[in-house]
Amino acid sequence: MKLLSSTIVLALLVSATHGGQMVRQGTNPRCNVKAKAPSTSFASSQSNQQYSSASSQTGWTQASAAASSPSSGQGSSASTPSTDSTTSSGQGSSASTPSTGSGDSTQQGEQSSNASTPSSGQGSSASTPSTDSTPSSGQGSSASTPSTDSTSSSAQGSSASTPSTSSSGDSTQQSSSSQSTQQQSSTASSGSPTASSACTLTGTYSKGADVSSCKNIVIKELSVPASTTLDLTNVAKGATITFEGTTTFAEAEWEGPLVLLTGTDLTVSGTGTLDGQGALYWKKGTSITRPVFFRLKHVVSSTLKGFNIKNSPYRTFSVLDSEDTTISGLTLDSKAGDNVAKNTDGFDLSRNNRLTISGCTVYNQDDCLAMQSSNDTTFAGNTCSGGHGISIGSLGGDSVTESDTVSGLTVKNNKIIDSVNGIRIKTIIGKQGTVTGATYTGNTLSNVKNAIVIHSDYSKNKGGYTGDASSLVEITDINVSGLSGTADKIYDILVNPKVVSGWTFSGITVKGGSGSCSGEPSDVKC
Repeated sequence: MKLLSSTIVLALLVSATHGGQMVRQGTNPRCNVKAKAPSTSFASSQSNQQYSSASSQTGWTQASAAASSPSSGQGSSASTPSTDSTTSSGQGSSASTPSTGSGDSTQQGEQSSNASTPSSGQGSSASTPSTDSTPSSGQGSSASTPSTDSTSSSAQGSSASTPSTSSSGDSTQQSSSSQSTQQQSSTASSGSPTASSACTLTGTYSKGADVSSCKNIVIKELSVPASTTLDLTNVAKGATITFEGTTTFAEAEWEGPLVLLTGTDLTVSGTGTLDGQGALYWKKGTSITRPVFFRLKHVVSSTLKGFNIKNSPYRTFSVLDSEDTTISGLTLDSKAGDNVAKNTDGFDLSRNNRLTISGCTVYNQDDCLAMQSSNDTTFAGNTCSGGHGISIGSLGGDSVTESDTVSGLTVKNNKIIDSVNGIRIKTIIGKQGTVTGATYTGNTLSNVKNAIVIHSDYSKNKGGYTGDASSLVEITDINVSGLSGTADKIYDILVNPKVVSGWTFSGITVKGGSGSCSGEPSDVKC
């Protein structure tokens, strides 16, 4: 009988220890953690990790390898119950809202994970009950609301501030748009950000989403709230960004941009569409503040190709302070704004060096290309429809600076259809600047009002020509050759003769009326 009683007692002790590890620190025999925030999950398997965080309704998936060595000890604190059934050698979590995760060889969490040296230390304390049935050599968690996790891993930890539901397997993770994650990063033993992960941004975007640790970023079926920029400025060198499905931007009267890109050696591509919902703005006219759609700033040695921009509220691309970058094969489609939309420029360029824009199709109601300033630009093989043609300007400033200089522009083999102008240069009355080395070769016009337009009498205040060619912007070394097609008038030229020289027009076979010329260099025959 004594032997039987001893056996029963021993069995009960083994069962209690295995089913819910006894607290090593703290006062409650059911707890081995001290809770202050609900636990989320963080899982790792060998070299494959996934890392997810939630602070809003943004769907986010990341697969990365950023841990440099195993860790079996983590510390945490909590003040509310937490339930965890995850098998692990080390656990830690922090969150502020419930999270449910299940997966194999996955890691989930917010902001950062660091694993650099093995550790067997553990720390936990409890101020309210928490239940954990996970065998571990070192455990800790912090939570403010309950969390349930059934992920198998060698190390776990996470943080979240909105509900997140994930199901992961074979180093993958999925998030829904309404239960989603936002922010993530990974660090190696040195503490510096790594860029070895694949991330998907979907659902509803939240300002501040961190993509710095993502080598491959997929933006898929994303909804961007009003007055919010899709921020792609903190991307790793050499990152790939892919647009899939339709990304929409909610309407708001603000300056934008809707998308902001900065970086080096980037590849931005995909078959997706970015929809600016321009119809919500166009009917309100020009009296409201409208956002620029897609701004490139300090983009270096990068490529943008293949994706679509739809229904721009205002200027579509604003490219500034960038260099050695190519934009090709894009479709900019705002033709739904015909007869109502204003200022839907295709590409506005300022202070750039060595940009190439090729093979793009632009349907809009303003300039297809608008050169404010830039050096060594190529605009080739594009189709421009419905707008104001290919333009330099309006240009001019209080003094000659890089912001008022266009040098080395090549415009070749483009098609300009159903547009007010073919090629145009317009400079501002009373202002200074330089337009030099512009070459137009092999361009074709169809149903254009004015084939060649050069004016020195533009007024920004009036938003049009004044008839007073008093601009001081120099227009030199202009070469137009092989221009063909149809136009109402071939020439519309009114310039200040004191600031123009070195023009060459040849091989112009446009069918239409001759138009008028005034102030042109003496060697140009209109």
